Amino acid sequence: MRKRAFICVAAAIAVIGCGGTGGGSHPSGTKGGGGTTKVGIGITLTNSTTTPPGAIEVAYLTGQGRAPGDLTAVVKRVFFDDSFGEVTNPLAPETDCPLVGFQNNVVHLDVSFTTQAAGAPSRLFTTFNLDFFDFLEETSSPGIFQTIATPSTVAEGGPFPKAYPAIVRVFPGRTTSLPIFIDDSMFTVDNTIPSNPQVQYNESQFLLSNGATSVSPIKAFLSDFVAFNLNNLSASDKATIGTQAGINSAARIFFSGDVYAVSDGSAGGSNVAALTLNPSQTIPGLLGAAGTLNGPGGTLPHAGTYSLLAVNPTDITQTLKIVAGQGIWREHSTVLSNLSSTGLNVVTFPGSNDDNMQEMVAFTQDAQNNISALYFGFIDMDSLTFNLFPAVDIVSGSVTGQLTGTLGTLFTKTGAATASPDLVHSGTFTFTAGQTLPAKFANGTFYVFRL
Repeated sequence: MRKRAFICVAAAIAVIGCGGTGGGSHPSGTKGGGGTTKVGIGITLTNSTTTPPGAIEVAYLTGQGRAPGDLTAVVKRVFFDDSFGEVTNPLAPETDCPLVGFQNNVVHLDVSFTTQAAGAPSRLFTTFNLDFFDFLEETSSPGIFQTIATPSTVAEGGPFPKAYPAIVRVFPGRTTSLPIFIDDSMFTVDNTIPSNPQVQYNESQFLLSNGATSVSPIKAFLSDFVAFNLNNLSASDKATIGTQAGINSAARIFFSGDVYAVSDGSAGGSNVAALTLNPSQTIPGLLGAAGTLNGPGGTLPHAGTYSLLAVNPTDITQTLKIVAGQGIWREHSTVLSNLSSTGLNVVTFPGSNDDNMQEMVAFTQDAQNNISALYFGFIDMDSLTFNLFPAVDIVSGSVTGQLTGTLGTLFTKTGAATASPDLVHSGTFTFTAGQTLPAKFANGTFYVFRL
């Protein structure tokens, strides 16, 4: 039988970097700080009345199986450092990471925007430190482990902790996921001295799985989706979107600023598919029902969970699935307030770069939040332009029905004009003259999905 392992990490994960520029008071209709300088679409990301923390979820994605001789990595404390200081979870419980078992082991950490980084639109961490508390090896008695090494284990290229380039952007009230791939190919037990076995770290395998270089840093992504229901779209449009994504007739489209996804409403639970740059390749998964979840600053409004799945490579039938990623989702009507039922609503979503490029969603709805038309696309705050496409194009990548336009003045949350994309909370837009616009589509104001 092949040796398998669990590795026990006392994970000192540190991310070091810089934060964004400052801000002002929050707009009216926005939970998390108060202020009445602006009206329009409000953003609600927590039930707290103060600025909520952002959340980092470090997901240790591991390998397969379990047997005598396996190593176990116990993840405990994680910490991140930037110019505003250190954020950590000192009271976190230990989390076992089986290196050969395909698991998604998540360690949660809140990132403050009150005691630290007050007023900052986001925090950026640029270094990930991989460290280990100890290594445990499973004995011939299932569930019984023995310590075989200490944190003094020397890594390939130098001792732990090991610092790796990363890009981890965190926004108030939102969730950022950082996937870290670790498996048994990265660690071997050296029994040269039986009384003092050591664990050898194969850094080249870690780099192969995670990138983790200056050219290819480890990248986190915004994993909390906003869902827009498609129940009032034409049946043909919904069916086309679903068929293209490999699911049934589409019921929702999801946006985060980093990722698009679609889902159906099949009996017994919903299927979800995250979209990739290749229209023919989607990442399937399952959508959990929305309800009350705990999160940054308290409970999250009407939030549900989703899991993205991949084929278990140890299953010769290629039918068993493993979790490849997970996150939360919320209905648009629970996080967006003051929506118009007679005109056009436009919201943009910053991505992990928090730069000039943002996802853009334009939609019309009735008083019951039933969406009758939805266009998606992107906005460029440097060139002051935008492009929108009908929802039916989201999987195929088609440009049929494209709408274009320009941006006017961009505003901070205090209502001051700005040219800094990370400070923009709203702005005016104008459709290019001569285009045929859907009903209720007209020039107006867009609002940025940030506190």
